[in-house]
Amino acid sequence: MKKISFYALIILVSMTATAVLTSCEDEDQYESNILTSGDWEGYLGEYYYDRWGLSGNYYETVMHFSGRGVGSTSGRGYQVDYNTRSPYNNYAYCGFQWSIVQGQITLIYDDAEWSPVYIYDYYLSSSRFRGYMDDGSRRNIKFDFENVHFDDWGHYSGGDYWDDYYYARGAEGSTPAKQPAVVDNGKSIRCGEFAN
Repeated sequence: MKKISFYALIILVSMTATAVLTSCEDEDQYESNILTSGDWEGYLGEYYYDRWGLSGNYYETVMHFSGRGVGSTSGRGYQVDYNTRSPYNNYAYCGFQWSIVQGQITLIYDDAEWSPVYIYDYYLSSSRFRGYMDDGSRRNIKFDFENVHFDDWGHYSGGDYWDDYYYARGAEGSTPAKQPAVVDNGKSIRCGEFAN
């Protein structure tokens, strides 16, 4: 009888461990499905000051997450930080790898000058994404995003430019008079005040 009880206990512990691991995996997949359902746009607390040395309440970020397929908990994405008063002339754009493991979202940027970001203690629904980020600055960077459809990715990733009068793709090697300084190192693109 003692031997049967021991084996029953082992089976019970194994089933519990399997249920817990499956539960975490299912939660990560659920959150991944929400993250990849649109673009996330909003405000990032002290992030702009930490990363770019820019301050004020007129900076925003948009992030896009793409998965590696159904049920995946990782993929590629891209992000743009911009000045809301002149979004086409003052911005920074970079791609990243992302993953969710046991409820923590990790972003590793293509440009090594951009610190990795760890997203934790967050709330995620089909319309809202808010919580905290750690970019190595030892500050709790608070963020608050909403799910949007962002149409301007082509401008930020491809060298197009816009001002009050025209929209055009810049020819390689040319710099229109109204286009601010652009730094493109092949991994990120920074323009205007973000390029300084």
